[in-house]
Amino acid sequence: MISRRDFLALAGTLLPLPASAQFRIGAVRELAGEVTLNGLRVTRQSALQAGQTLATGADGQVRFTVGKDAFFLRPNSRMRLDASRPSEPFIDFLRLLTGGLGATFEPGMQRSIVTPTASIGIRGTGVYIEAAPQWTYACTCFGTTELSSSLNERITVSAHQHEARLIRPNVPIAREAMERHTSEEMAALEALVRRPNPFRS
Repeated sequence: MISRRDFLALAGTLLPLPASAQFRIGAVRELAGEVTLNGLRVTRQSALQAGQTLATGADGQVRFTVGKDAFFLRPNSRMRLDASRPSEPFIDFLRLLTGGLGATFEPGMQRSIVTPTASIGIRGTGVYIEAAPQWTYACTCFGTTELSSSLNERITVSAHQHEARLIRPNVPIAREAMERHTSEEMAALEALVRRPNPFRS
């Protein structure tokens, strides 16, 4: 028969993690095809943490959350999850090396996404980013972003419904059409973290 002391100790291991601990670890929500974490196959039980690299193959897709931020990664994508302050390893700095990323972020929390050609500052925003060695497609789906290029050009983009820009080396940031993502996909990310559809008035 288990003692009361042992029962309480066991119960403590089953309780939810404190909010600070939950925020440090990402959870896989949906998974299809080839998806790896630091080169190892991802499962629904995988914990995503700062310092890891998440990659998808030609048929790979993944949806995941980190605290109250939600993400999807397209096929043939590679992204490093990082922390801006190593002493507090919260995932607040994403390095998208290649491929496509959709993301919605908790309002009021500062985040950064870096690609080979751009830096994107975020606070409570939804974005869709595609990265290649010579260009970045950045759509501010809702909210406000700050885009910076290799020319040291810096612009602020505010949107209620999709304002896209193309960022290339040594070329001014240019307007671009909305492409390869939908409002429904971004609203589905918000639903993962129990926020309302941002495109409904």
